[in-house]
Amino acid sequence: MSGAPVLVDATGASPLDAAGIADTVDAVLNQLELLPAGGYTPRPLSEHRWRAWGGRTGAELIAACGTPGPSMPVQVCNGMGVDSAAIITELVENPDARLLLVPDDGGGQRLIRVDLADITIVTAMTGDEFDETRAAMEEYLLPTLRAAGIRTVQISRGGQSQDDGVVVLDDSRSPAGMVMHGPWRLRDELLAAGTVPQTASNARRCSARAKGWPLDEWAKRPDAYGDGHRVVVDRAHVIGFAAEESNRVAKDRSYAADCRRPVYPLRQWGWDRDWCIDYLYARFGIVWPRSCCTYCPFAGGSSAKNQRVAARWRREPAGGALAVGLELVALALNPRMALYKRVTARSVARQHGLTTVLDLVEHHLRTSQWAVYDVRRVHRPYGARKDNPGDPTRKGQTWRSVRTLRTGAREEMTAQLAGTHVGRLEPGVTPRLWLREAPATYPSPERFIVAAPAGVEDKEQDGFPALWAAAIAAHGPAGRLTEKEVDAA
Repeated sequence: MSGAPVLVDATGASPLDAAGIADTVDAVLNQLELLPAGGYTPRPLSEHRWRAWGGRTGAELIAACGTPGPSMPVQVCNGMGVDSAAIITELVENPDARLLLVPDDGGGQRLIRVDLADITIVTAMTGDEFDETRAAMEEYLLPTLRAAGIRTVQISRGGQSQDDGVVVLDDSRSPAGMVMHGPWRLRDELLAAGTVPQTASNARRCSARAKGWPLDEWAKRPDAYGDGHRVVVDRAHVIGFAAEESNRVAKDRSYAADCRRPVYPLRQWGWDRDWCIDYLYARFGIVWPRSCCTYCPFAGGSSAKNQRVAARWRREPAGGALAVGLELVALALNPRMALYKRVTARSVARQHGLTTVLDLVEHHLRTSQWAVYDVRRVHRPYGARKDNPGDPTRKGQTWRSVRTLRTGAREEMTAQLAGTHVGRLEPGVTPRLWLREAPATYPSPERFIVAAPAGVEDKEQDGFPALWAAAIAAHGPAGRLTEKEVDAA
C-alpha cells in the first residue's frame, strides 16, 4: 500500500534506557544462537527410518514401484520452516530420496528419478517472517544449496493487485542470502484493510495470497522452466506437508490443475513434524525455527503457544511490536478482532513482561499520524441470501463501511472525540464514540467514530448502502446521526 505507515523501523530504533538497551543486546545474542539445544531432547533416529522411504534403498523402491521414468522439472515450494528444510536437505544429500512418486495422467502415480539440475527451490516472501528464519536459512540451508548448485528463486507479489504480477527478488544457483521482502508485504494489505489475518475454518487465506498465488503464477512464466520463450507446464510441485497433515493435502489436491503435479514427499517417506525436527537437529545441531509471520494468528491462543510466541518476540521485539500494532488498528475498527481469537497480542506481551515490545508500540503510537474513522457495520441474519431473509435471532455475516473523516496528530484526533457531547465515549488506546450500538435482532446496524493510527483505506462493500438503509428501517432512526452531525462530532 503506497504511503502506509510503518509500525517500527527496520532496526526497531526508539529511545531506550540502559535496561532496554541491555534487553536488546540479549535479544540479538539469543537470535544469533538460533535456538540451541538447551532443554531439547530429540528422539533417537532409528537406522531403518533415518533416510527417506524408511531407509529403503533405490533398488527396493524400484522393485516395489517399477522402473523409474525420466527426470522432469521439480518446483520445491520452500516455506523456510521445518518441513521444507527437511525435504530440501534430504533431496540434496540422499540420491534415493530423489525417487519420487508423481501423479500420472490416469489418476495413479508413477516413479521418477529426479536430477539435481531439474530441482528449483522457490520461496514466496510474505515480508514479515521472524529474522531467525532468515538466519537459519543462510547459516545452514543455503550452503547446502550452493554446494550442490541447486537453482534457488526468491519471489514476491508485485503489489496488492494480481495485475501487479510477481517480482523475482533473486534467481541463482549460488544464492548469497535470503531477500526477505519485496515491494509488497502482507502487512500492507492488513494495514490498508484495518484487520489481522483471519482464522475462520483454518482457511489460511493470507498464505494463499502471499505464497500460493505467487508460486503458481511464477511457474507459468517462460523463464521459470522453459527457454524464455515457451511455458513448461508439466512439472512436479513439491509441498512440505507432514505425514499427519492429511486435511491440508486433500485441500491442496483440489487446487491441482494441468500446470502442476502435486507431490508430498514427507507423506511418501512417513515423516511427521516431530521426525523432521529431530532430523534437522541431528543434521545441523539446532531446533529449526517455525516459519511464520511475526503476527501469525495460528501461533498463539493457548497458554503453551503464547509462551512460545512471547519467547520469539523477546528475541525479536520489533516483530512483536508489529503484531501488537496491527492488532490495535484492527481492534479499533472491530472490537472483536483479537489476533488470537479471544486472546489479544497485547495481553500476551503484557502477561510475559515484554516491556521492549510495548515500548516500541507506544513509540509508534506517539510519533505516527492518526485518523478519525467513521465505521458503520451491519450484522446480517444467519443464512440470509437473496431469496432467503435468514434467521433474525442469529448473527450471520457482517458488512462494513469505513470512511476517514480527518487526519492529524494523536492528541488532536483523540481530543476531538473526548470533546463531543453525543453518543457514548469508550476510552482506551484508540478511543471510540458509539453513535449507534447494535441491537440483538438481525439485520443489526451499528455505528461509531474511532481515533486510531492512519493508513486504513476508505472502503465500502457493494450493496452496503441498501443493506444499511434496510437495517435502519427495521430498527427505526433512534440513535442515528445525520452526516452533518457526524462531521461535527
